[in-house]
Amino acid sequence: MFYQQPYYVPQQYQQAPLPKEEFKGGFHPFYIWPIISICLTYGYIILFFIASNFLRDSYKDTGLSVSQFAFLFFPLVITIANTAIAVICYRKTDRRFFLGASLIIKYGLIPYFIAGGLLIAIFFLLIFTPVVIMIFVSPPIIIVLSIIGWISLSESAPFMIVYFIKAGREGVFKGRNGGKAGSIAFPIIGSVMQMFFCLDVIAAVFACFKEKRHVKLTITVLAAPPVIFGILMALLIGTSAVK
Repeated sequence: MFYQQPYYVPQQYQQAPLPKEEFKGGFHPFYIWPIISICLTYGYIILFFIASNFLRDSYKDTGLSVSQFAFLFFPLVITIANTAIAVICYRKTDRRFFLGASLIIKYGLIPYFIAGGLLIAIFFLLIFTPVVIMIFVSPPIIIVLSIIGWISLSESAPFMIVYFIKAGREGVFKGRNGGKAGSIAFPIIGSVMQMFFCLDVIAAVFACFKEKRHVKLTITVLAAPPVIFGILMALLIGTSAVK
C-alpha cells in the first residue's frame, strides 16, 4: 500500500469563503399588506355603522341584523389572510421582515385597542348605575367587544409566530454558552403570548431589543399614550381651574 500525499493548492487558488450577506432592512414590499390590513380594520368599523342604517333583516327588536352581527367579526378574515401570507412567504422572507410586519399591525392598532378598552370600561361602570336595564344590556356588549378585540389582536399573531419560529431555528435566542434551551423555550413562550392582551406587545418589545431593530420606534410608540394622556389631563385640570 502506497501513501499518497495530498496535493498542495497554492493560497491564491484556494477558494475564499463567501462573505455573509448583511441584512440592510428598510422598506420591503412585504409591509404593504400589513398597512392594508390596518386600513381594513379601521374601515370596517365605519362601514359597520353605515350598514346599520340599511341592513335590518332580522333581530329587529335589538336593532342588530344577522348581516351586521357577522360583519362584526370581519377581523377574523384578516387573521386568516395573514396566516396564509405568513405560510407562503415563510421560506423566502427574512425573519426581521416578519417582525416589522407584526409591529406595523400592533402599533397601528394601539388607538383601536385603547378605544375598545375605554368602551368596555364604560359599559362595565354602567352596570352599577341606577338604570336597571344596563345590568342586562352591558354584559352582552362587553362580551362582544372583548371577542372582537381578541380577534383583532390575532391579526398580527401569524407574522410574530413565524418570526419566533425562524429566530429559534437561526439561533437568535441561544444562550452565551451556545445552549439550545433558549432557542426552544423563547419561540414557544413568545408564540403563546401572542394570544393575550399586552403580553403580545411585551414579546414584540423583547424581540426588538434582541434584534436591535425598531428600538427607537418602540420606545416612542410606548411612551406616546401616557404622555398624551398626561397632557390631556393637564389641559382638562387647567381649563377647570380657569372656570
